Amino acid sequence: MRQSLIAIAFAVIASAAGVVDRVAVVVGNQVITESEVLLEVRLTEFLNQEPVDVSPAARRAAAERLVDQQLIRNEMQIAGYPAPAAADGDAVLQSFRKANYPNTAAFQAVLQKYGLTEEELKRHLLWQAAALRFTEQRFHMGIPQSPVQSADRSTDGGGSNSSDGSRDAVEDQMDAWLKQTRTSTRIQFKKGAFE
Repeated sequence: MRQSLIAIAFAVIASAAGVVDRVAVVVGNQVITESEVLLEVRLTEFLNQEPVDVSPAARRAAAERLVDQQLIRNEMQIAGYPAPAAADGDAVLQSFRKANYPNTAAFQAVLQKYGLTEEELKRHLLWQAAALRFTEQRFHMGIPQSPVQSADRSTDGGGSNSSDGSRDAVEDQMDAWLKQTRTSTRIQFKKGAFE
């Protein structure tokens, strides 16, 4: 009798709690849920102006990107990299909207088409900006400069070097770091999330 009451109590609690999000990937001790994977799919396709594709292959590709993002977040936290300010998110969103959509109604219509909110897009754009700054700082320092690159930096007032070679070198270092970090981190993809 007591066991049946406990079972009923759990059933009532579970139904009151609503739908439980399933775990899609575990990265170390961090969990990525199926809803986060689907959000990543929609955000990426929104930014690339592609139709929404929630096939198993698209969800797996999104999960792979989220794993890399989690590894970068972990490194940023370990290194004490400062989190971007909330006001930066508003500025990034405004800049994106002005560059891509002629009016607010068109922007809202496209967000709705992809099942996104402004807040989700703002968080994503802010994360992209923070990850890009971190990547440039973390991996640009170890790249030796050619004499031509050094001369270019001195003529432009010491600003950031935006040559393709430098950018490629940063990306190569980042890819190598991600590959090495993936091998030393427990990453488990839940099979049911990608069927």
